[in-house]
Amino acid sequence: ITFNVPVAMVASLVVAYSVTPWLARRLLPTGGFHGWRAQAVLQRGYRGLIGPLLKRRGLRRVLHLVLVLGFGLSLLQPAWQFLRPQGVGGPVSALGVPLAFLPKDNTNSFLIHLHLPETTPLEVTDRAARELGELLRRQPSVRDYQTHVGLPAVIDFNGQLKGSGRNIGPQYAEIRVNLIDKQLRGQSSIELVGALRPEVEQIAARYPGGIIQLVEDPPGPPVRATVLAEVNGPEPLELAHLARRLAEQFRHTYDMAEVWASVPYDLTEYRIGVDRERAALAGVDPTAVTRAATRLLAGEVLGEAHPPGERLSVPIRLQVPRSARIDPALLARAFVHPAAGAPVPLSEVTRVTHTSAPKPINHKNGERVEYVGGELAGSAPVYAVLDLDRRLDDLAVDENQTLATTNLGLQPVRPDALRGYQLLWEGELRLTLDAFRDMGLALGLALAGVLLLLVGYYRSFVLPLIAMGAVPLALIGVFPGHWLLGTTFSAASMVGVIALAGVVVRNSVLLIDFAEDYRRRGHPLDDAVREAGAVRLQPILLTTLAILLGTAVMVPDPVMGGIAVALIFGSVSSAVLTVFAIPLLYRAYALRGLA
Repeated sequence: ITFNVPVAMVASLVVAYSVTPWLARRLLPTGGFHGWRAQAVLQRGYRGLIGPLLKRRGLRRVLHLVLVLGFGLSLLQPAWQFLRPQGVGGPVSALGVPLAFLPKDNTNSFLIHLHLPETTPLEVTDRAARELGELLRRQPSVRDYQTHVGLPAVIDFNGQLKGSGRNIGPQYAEIRVNLIDKQLRGQSSIELVGALRPEVEQIAARYPGGIIQLVEDPPGPPVRATVLAEVNGPEPLELAHLARRLAEQFRHTYDMAEVWASVPYDLTEYRIGVDRERAALAGVDPTAVTRAATRLLAGEVLGEAHPPGERLSVPIRLQVPRSARIDPALLARAFVHPAAGAPVPLSEVTRVTHTSAPKPINHKNGERVEYVGGELAGSAPVYAVLDLDRRLDDLAVDENQTLATTNLGLQPVRPDALRGYQLLWEGELRLTLDAFRDMGLALGLALAGVLLLLVGYYRSFVLPLIAMGAVPLALIGVFPGHWLLGTTFSAASMVGVIALAGVVVRNSVLLIDFAEDYRRRGHPLDDAVREAGAVRLQPILLTTLAILLGTAVMVPDPVMGGIAVALIFGSVSSAVLTVFAIPLLYRAYALRGLA
């Protein structure tokens, strides 16, 4: 965008001042009028509307008040969610415009991720995956699906960031779902996933402690979770307990689905050791006890079979069935033979201790961290995060410490466990803050550059500010346009606003230049202002129509449609309002200069 647009504008400028006049001279007949037939009607209508505004101060004040109210109400649409009495949580207000990094895209595939408790056998995980498969079979938009039980599906860019490669074990399963091409189906992938969630939650309820996630391909950079909290603290056990408490708070948040925490389940580990004193009393060699226990739990290869016609031998392995190996009481039914005497049960010469299985330790930026994440069915992450932040800030961790929430500013914050327990907000909201920070800086630099150019052109500081008045007039239409089409104001919309700032200022320059030239010819100020709007109305409307038709094809695109919506509605509102507001502001400036 930043390369193609300037190059195209420079090329257009060269063509407009060289090729277009030459073609007009060669192709258009001379001696006739080749203007727009409705131009005279537009000019008469414009003169009839601006005439009373030039004569009556009260009407001008009403117009200024309407423009200020329109600008304020337009900005209130995205801001009302943060100011309303009922709080930021909950559905978007009736006239509100949601804010997000990028809206979801209509893709041709998505992923279903299963994470059941660590003690789940592979057969149970497979049964859950088959139930999901039966659900997918009934969906007309599903073309096919592939199930991976015990190991991850083919890892894509999204899976690399989520760490799908580590999801290996009997408690994991993933289903890659391929849909009919989006050009051939009436239901978007977003709508399909939303419709599947209630039924998937019913299946997940039959597997207590399990999490089933519907993972959609992100339109922008992938994140570990849409709403993601990174919790840091000095004590591992307290940190894990805090992460579980935060997960409960996540579940009580509006529109939150598929909440998970990086804290693994508590598993009991049985450690079998040889009781050397009892083994000596029973006359059993401790090595024989170790060998017998290993044979019981892990099995033993007794020999090799050589089936006819096979190039490689097949190992013959003696192993206790899985269903009989779980209970440590099995040791009482297995025996070891001493050098002399009757067989001795393994339970007599071993001791079994119960302990907690070791858990993985997560680190980020050199600090111990636990993650708590969740997905949203349809709302923007900023509202869920701010609602959670209000409830979690200063949450009591123990008698002496509280939880501090941070990382909601324009600059990211690094964790520091020495300051106690911290919650850093990451996920899609961090991307949104970074994007709007950079885009806001780019918009400010663009406006400053335009202002400096106009200051050098007009040799004045007031006229450039009048010309820049077209920018807030354009914003009057940007947010109502997003609301009218049900479009989220995203980073793409911000790109459209930046482009819009350069486009709409041109309309102001056309009006001011014409009025300045008309006054230099000796015409009265009111006539110069009136004729500036009347004569320049046609090219302003034609330019706006070109923008509308050129960008309308982008409106249906779920990701880049924000650019088109901002350009179309911003340019239309600016064109309609600029031809009245800018001439009146110029007239007030000129009258003060004459005075």
